[in-house]
Amino acid sequence: MSFDPTQPMPTQPPGRQEPPTRQERQEPPTRQERQEPPTRQERQEPPTRQGGPQDLGPPPTQKFGTPPQDFGPPPQYAGKPRRRRRRPVRRSVISLFILIVVAALLLIADRVGNLIAENDMADQFTANGFPVKPSVNIEGFPFLTQVAERDFRKVDISATNIPAGPVTISSLNATLTGMHLSSSWNGATIDKISATAFVSFGALASAGGLGGTGITASQDGPDKLKITASLAGLVSSSVEASIKQTGPRQITIRVLNSGGLSSLLSSFSSYTFSLPAGVPPSLRITGLTLNTAGLTLSAGATDATFSEPSK
Repeated sequence: MSFDPTQPMPTQPPGRQEPPTRQERQEPPTRQERQEPPTRQERQEPPTRQGGPQDLGPPPTQKFGTPPQDFGPPPQYAGKPRRRRRRPVRRSVISLFILIVVAALLLIADRVGNLIAENDMADQFTANGFPVKPSVNIEGFPFLTQVAERDFRKVDISATNIPAGPVTISSLNATLTGMHLSSSWNGATIDKISATAFVSFGALASAGGLGGTGITASQDGPDKLKITASLAGLVSSSVEASIKQTGPRQITIRVLNSGGLSSLLSSFSSYTFSLPAGVPPSLRITGLTLNTAGLTLSAGATDATFSEPSK
């Protein structure tokens, strides 16, 4: 077999049938043959969202300069969080102001109720026969809870210039501990009463019929009284008297040297006085004390009763 250079070289070995070309199969030309840009699938890019903007191809790449920096989320205005913080602070201030007002009103009501009760209790003492209107102080806070429970923890009573027979008691102070009001509010029981009364030497001398200028009294022993009378500083005389408790509620002043009394002291005589009227009947004298100022007597009672007088 000779080679003829004028003849084209066979593309297939002899005896092999070649497949038909694209033109012979009448197929349309490919995208590469049409020189069209590759599709998104061919570029292997992720699909876009449905309904989004039309695919305009890959974004241009930045060839010059530095890449853009991520500065984070946009800054928030400083005024907005401050406005939100003012609301709870304002509400707390208003709530605190309301609590202060309510507490002040309750305190005023408590104190007013206390004063009314003290004045009413003082009137009850005078209605029971106490010679003068005493000063009453109901201790303990709050007062309204004690009224609701009808129990007063401590009540202080004081009075001055109290007539007690021939003697005028200079001052009296009493403490009532555990005062329980009755259900009908017309009486009370008292767990304990402790009281002290003071009678000056001048009041003791006046009760015996002596008084005026030139009359003095002094202590002359633990249970004796010495009364001295002088006239213009030239003539003086004295008398002794004993002070004793002669009953549960009674004190007796007795002249010791009555036979030798001078004309200046002839009017002085023995006498007896008791606790003032209006005190609880169970109150008893528990002690006598003479000092440089006068006579101090103490009294007390337990489970005492206090009732409103019948009308």
